[in-house]
Amino acid sequence: MSIKVAAAIAGIAALVLVCAGGMSLWLILGAQMRTVTALHQLQAATAAERILRFVDELEAHLRWLIAPSWSSTNEDDRRIDALRTLRALAPVSTLRLLDPQGREQLRVSRLGPDVAASGADFGRTDAYLAARQQGRHVGPVYFQDGSEPYVTIHLGSSSTRQGSVVADVNLKLIWDIVAASRIGEAGRMLLVDDAGRLISHPDISLVLRRADVSALPQVRAALTAASPGERESLVAGRDLDGQKILSAHTRLPSLGWNVVTELPRAEVLSPVYASIRLSLIALLGGLVAAVVCGVLIARHMIRPIETLTAGAARIGAGALDHRIAIAGSNEFAELGERFNEMASSLQAERATLEEKVAQRTQELARANQAKSRFLASASHDLRQPLHALSLFVDELHANPTKERRARLNDKLVEAVGSLNGMFDAILDTSKIEADAIRPALSRFPIAPLCDALRVLFAPAAAAKGLELEIDSSGLWIESDALLLQRILQNLLANAIRYTNNGSVTLSCSDRGGLLMIAVTDTGPGIPAEMQSDIFGEFFRASTPGQSGERGLGLGLFIVASFARLLNHPVSLDSMPGRGSTFAIQVPVVPPVTEPLPMADLQRHAFFGQGRHAAVLGDNPAARNATAVLLRSWGFEVWNAASPAELDGTPIDLLITDHGDVATGAGIAAIKAMRNLRPDLRVIVVSGQPEALLPRKAGAAVDVLRKPVSPIALRAAITKAMAGS
Repeated sequence: MSIKVAAAIAGIAALVLVCAGGMSLWLILGAQMRTVTALHQLQAATAAERILRFVDELEAHLRWLIAPSWSSTNEDDRRIDALRTLRALAPVSTLRLLDPQGREQLRVSRLGPDVAASGADFGRTDAYLAARQQGRHVGPVYFQDGSEPYVTIHLGSSSTRQGSVVADVNLKLIWDIVAASRIGEAGRMLLVDDAGRLISHPDISLVLRRADVSALPQVRAALTAASPGERESLVAGRDLDGQKILSAHTRLPSLGWNVVTELPRAEVLSPVYASIRLSLIALLGGLVAAVVCGVLIARHMIRPIETLTAGAARIGAGALDHRIAIAGSNEFAELGERFNEMASSLQAERATLEEKVAQRTQELARANQAKSRFLASASHDLRQPLHALSLFVDELHANPTKERRARLNDKLVEAVGSLNGMFDAILDTSKIEADAIRPALSRFPIAPLCDALRVLFAPAAAAKGLELEIDSSGLWIESDALLLQRILQNLLANAIRYTNNGSVTLSCSDRGGLLMIAVTDTGPGIPAEMQSDIFGEFFRASTPGQSGERGLGLGLFIVASFARLLNHPVSLDSMPGRGSTFAIQVPVVPPVTEPLPMADLQRHAFFGQGRHAAVLGDNPAARNATAVLLRSWGFEVWNAASPAELDGTPIDLLITDHGDVATGAGIAAIKAMRNLRPDLRVIVVSGQPEALLPRKAGAAVDVLRKPVSPIALRAAITKAMAGS
């Protein structure tokens, strides 16, 4: 273990040192290369400038010969001026004076006899024409007598009154410029022409041999440079001796020459090599120090770790009374204390585990008993309306009087409504527990919903002698219309159920962007100790003096669950003997223009007048009953058992209760009908609405769960026909 820890510490230290050394070397190499590149380029540019200055000075002296017009000077003056210039300019070996027509009138030379009025015609040469147009022409480098390099400089003027001068210049004097340029300790500079031949080199023998160096990489890079003033990074190559060098270059475009610098690669990288040696020494010293430190640290760590390992193994084996003892106040001692605390906690948990298991078992038993009581209560409560229905049906078979038949019809409606309410509560509860409800938020006015609630609960309130007040509002809200209607229905139903005299009020008030919808009753009120339980599942308050049915105890549970889904806060304000107020807060939104106002449709008794509806289903009794109800609302109704029977019919609304509607074939049929009738509104009635996703049938499809009350069907039709 000690060896592993020491090796790990040494490895980490070595990795850090290697990374740091590599980074340092990389930075040093980059800095060195930038410095050398700048030095090369500066030396090359300086040498090029000195060469250009040398040529410009020659040109200035030579132009003095042709400054006056040709006709203003005589032959003797021109000869004296030429000889004086030849003596003043040591690099010039021969001078030729040409008249304005380009004929040679005088030639003076260091290498031969002087010639006057030879008449040699230079007027047709490219050099003469270029000098006349551009002022100067520098010819290619040539070697006179096979040894010394020369260049011919032709100077002229565009004026027809001036002559021209041609000078043969010996380039040996440029060697002084090249030889004086020192680059580093062993660097050197050379001058080559565009053909790659040496013009100047520290080794003059190479120049005299007319050495061709165009094959060298550094010279080839200079000859193929993209532009005359281009300055590239250093070029790696070899000199004439085969030594590795780094090179830079500068071109002299007016002369057609190239200045090339060379510096041995070893001299460039010598600072880097020195840094590498120092880094290796530092790495070796760091490794030695890391190994020593690793051994010392490992010896200090291993013993406490072994103690912790043995103690943890004993505690894990079940010896919870074992305690780990580590001397000192370091992290290992603190970790040992944590192990001891964990063992004490586990020992205490083991002592109370059986008690907790028994407690959880009792809680599960109580939960099962609550479910059993609910099932028994639900069974009893569901049997009551079913039993009443059977009695009412038997009495109808006995041919009662007309008045008695009317009362029996009312009783039948009341029993069916009670049964539907219980089923809705049970189904809503099951969907809440299965997390199968997904709100569909939309924007709509609150007024039509208040009107529908007034129509729905007015008979129940009147039957108990209660005053029902539902105050509407012109505001628009954002919510799920069906879930919000279900919440308010449950609150109003509870208020009417538990209120024996007085009034039940639904009010709407704007509270700064939120619509406060409050249901207030004058019932017995709710004791403070019960207010935290009334929103629980299966809770039914025992209220003295209550009359009528008590329900299943799911209404307020559904209210709280739906409100959480919609993110609408619900509050309660109640005192025994003073009634209760349940309030829900809903966001207020700007009004939305509707094709047909929903309020007008609901206030119209025959809102279907002038519209065409179709009832599609495989149950003739349900189909006929729905058709009769639609005709009572003013619709012209087609009754069909299959989609084929509706071909060619001009319908605005389709209500379908077909057994195949949830299958692929049924959905395809609805889509086909909507393709022929883009404005068709579809309402699907199903016993399992969650099995049908409305989006599969296209837009404007509403789904209702069976059984459906007339008021719920009317509300769905109103919503669909209004384009909501």
